[in-house]
Amino acid sequence: MRIRISYKKSSIIRFTSALDMQRIWERSFRRALIKVAYSKGFHPQPRIQLGIPLPLGFVSLDEKVDIWIQESLLLDVISRQLQQNLPAGLEITSIHEITVSEKALSTQIQFSDYRVYLLDENFSPELISDRTINLLKEKEIIREKRNGKKYDLQPLIVSIESNTEIQGKPFISLRLLSQQNKTGRADEVMFAMGYSITDFIVERIGSYT
Repeated sequence: MRIRISYKKSSIIRFTSALDMQRIWERSFRRALIKVAYSKGFHPQPRIQLGIPLPLGFVSLDEKVDIWIQESLLLDVISRQLQQNLPAGLEITSIHEITVSEKALSTQIQFSDYRVYLLDENFSPELISDRTINLLKEKEIIREKRNGKKYDLQPLIVSIESNTEIQGKPFISLRLLSQQNKTGRADEVMFAMGYSITDFIVERIGSYT
């Protein structure tokens, strides 16, 4: 049985890596007494597939993970037992069964939406708007990966706009490509606009096919 879980990841667990998330799901299923299926071979691994990995420090309203389990169970039973055994900061929003042969989540997703909240009250809506407009005027936005390789961020940005609609706080809406070998990072967009890591917090709204 293959199930797809949608869940929220809050700020208290936002510095948990993708590898740690794999372990958290494996441990939570074990505590919930639900047997996860394992791959075959000399080194069997639990069959757990995350969607597009959420970068360290980001929060999210809609993350997804596919998990194969050894027996067929009612979905509401799985959801109830799992939620009771998840760490604080993770909340299941939906769970449903999908076909075993369906392609991996990471190969289906095309883009992701983000909301970036500005933390400094000195960032006026006018300043944010000006920086957004200036970024979009750039023909190239050259950034550097951790391995030192340079790339152009511009074609990875689908859309960007500034807003002030949530509790009067300024934020920036981003839609970025989230494809294999073509993934834009919201924090890199903010760095390109002149912000530092302490100026904002990124929330992923969802990832879509």
